Amino acid sequence: MTPGPANRPARQTGAKTASLFNRLFPINRDLAVKSIFGVWGAYFLFVSSRILYLTQNNADALLVQRIIMTSICITFTWLLYRLLIAVRGHGMAAAIFMLTLPTMILANYIAILDHVVFNHEAALFDLYYLLDPIDFTSFDWAYILDEAFTRYFILASWGALYLALSHSQDVQRVMAHSRQLERVNRESELRALRYQLNPHFVFNALNSVSSLIIDRQNEQAEKLVDDLADYMRAVLTGGAEDMITVEQEIDQQVRYLEIERMRFPERLQYLVDIEPDARGWSIPSLIVQPLIENAVKFGVAGVDQPFNIIISAKVDGDRLRISVANDGRVRIPPRTADDRTAGTGTGLTNIQDRLKALYGQNASLFLANSKDGMAVATIVLPDPSLIFEDI
Repeated sequence: MTPGPANRPARQTGAKTASLFNRLFPINRDLAVKSIFGVWGAYFLFVSSRILYLTQNNADALLVQRIIMTSICITFTWLLYRLLIAVRGHGMAAAIFMLTLPTMILANYIAILDHVVFNHEAALFDLYYLLDPIDFTSFDWAYILDEAFTRYFILASWGALYLALSHSQDVQRVMAHSRQLERVNRESELRALRYQLNPHFVFNALNSVSSLIIDRQNEQAEKLVDDLADYMRAVLTGGAEDMITVEQEIDQQVRYLEIERMRFPERLQYLVDIEPDARGWSIPSLIVQPLIENAVKFGVAGVDQPFNIIISAKVDGDRLRISVANDGRVRIPPRTADDRTAGTGTGLTNIQDRLKALYGQNASLFLANSKDGMAVATIVLPDPSLIFEDI
């Protein structure tokens, strides 16, 4: 619905007023307006409160004169504001200079105008005397100098306050912008790491399919491809969230182990031990995947006897511990050109990078050998509320 003819002038007037106001206060508008009117409003109330304990003749006329003088002070403070923004970006030395000689000049003009306004006992709204020629010989210059010092102190104090608050606002804006950029960069980094993990998993899974084909186990290879397609569909659609529960993550890894079990039906054995308190804990999606892959690639594929993998998760105080243990010892096997079971080393690095991006120094990954002859990889995560979201 278009505005009627009667509404258009009002809107145009409002737009012109806003445009004029923006031109008068182009930078730090709210801070400048509130501080200028706040300082001189407080000064006006202070000097006007004398009527409460001093008897003054023509108190109503004095009130009008104070309003005029306060308006003049506000105007001169606005001039100082314009001087300060004129040297914006030229360093603190330029701003300090503006608070010395130029501010002294403004303070002297205010003191002179103060003398002109108040050096006359006028009746209420009898302000025609302000249009008379100024007789400088009749001025009380001692009073003017004393008044100029007071006005300079107020102007300089306002200027210092404005500079301090303006600098604080600038710092806050820069920090907010920096936090926003860092948040965007961190989200992009996490997204890239997560997308990096899917090709890494496909690379290792296709190695399994290739090994079955080389061994002429075509039916198993065909079923493995079908199961792999189902698994990837679940990972890429159902696991699209960055954070999922421990129960969801372990269910995905059990599905993967079932796929690998087709390749090693006699050797691969696994056990899942998840405490009830840990099942609903939020963790990064696919964070356990590289540990399971390493256990299969470096463990099951390299032995000809039953091989055990134990997946466990428990809450320890305010920390979650997810462990993947397998028979053997922690080692990094050398890679050869024809070794189809060796990994690319992407998995563990991916875990560490994702943990650092999400939790900072609050999460960690440990590799160790247990006393019962098993290699153990443990991910330690803090409470989900401590996710490294901001700085």
